[in-house]
Amino acid sequence: MNKTVNRIAAIAALALAATPIIGLTAAHAGERIEPIARVKVGDLRLTEPQDAREFQRRVNVAAGRVCASQGLRGLSMKACRMDFAEDLQDAMSAQQTADLKIAQRAGAKIALAAN
Repeated sequence: MNKTVNRIAAIAALALAATPIIGLTAAHAGERIEPIARVKVGDLRLTEPQDAREFQRRVNVAAGRVCASQGLRGLSMKACRMDFAEDLQDAMSAQQTADLKIAQRAGAKIALAAN
């Protein structure tokens, strides 16, 4: 009888120890980051000032939609737009950033090329 109780206790302890591991694995699997907005850039030449301004306009529209969908207003909306721009800059390739800087030097007044 004592042997059976020990076995049941050992199995229960193993099951309790495995529960957080299973939960963490499931949580990690569900962590796939989906983009909250897409900004179409394939049809633009970012080195051209006009196209760079169009890209900036598309970014502003996308940021406005994302932040408005969260029900933000005032300073919260402004902070959301700033976060959106930072996240976008992190997602842009080095070539895209360099192209925007070229457009900035050519006369496009865009905020995304400043950093």
